Amino acid sequence: MAIEETRQRINELLRENERLRAIVDELTEAAENVLLLHTLEHEARGSGRVIDVARAKSTPCKCFRFEEEEYCWSPGILGLMSSKKNPQQIASYCVVGKEPAGEGAKKRFKEIKGAIGEAHKVWKAKGGGLPEWWEEVGAKLEEKGLEL
Repeated sequence: MAIEETRQRINELLRENERLRAIVDELTEAAENVLLLHTLEHEARGSGRVIDVARAKSTPCKCFRFEEEEYCWSPGILGLMSSKKNPQQIASYCVVGKEPAGEGAKKRFKEIKGAIGEAHKVWKAKGGGLPEWWEEVGAKLEEKGLEL
């Protein structure tokens, strides 16, 4: 291979690498938004809400550990399953396996959980129903720069 052909191939690979990085960035952002949705449902209900039993049982779960507790989500379940609050869900719906969600999930979960905790304190002091709780959560997430 001539030097010029080698340079051209290197440039092609660099362009392909840039394209792949952009795809990874898009997928990472989408995954972060999914985790926010699952965390909100978990905080509101304390467990995952099974939407599609067959899908939940036939796909691997994404899991991470936070403060000595395992949290998992599945494509067939809205919300997080927790090893402390509802281990039976993890046993029932992560039968295909568990895949690591990555350190980014743990960091994002901590941020989201902290914002929800702060919003809950404000909501509790003011009083009100579920709509007011969601308003406080939305305001706190916005304040922290955490987007849906």
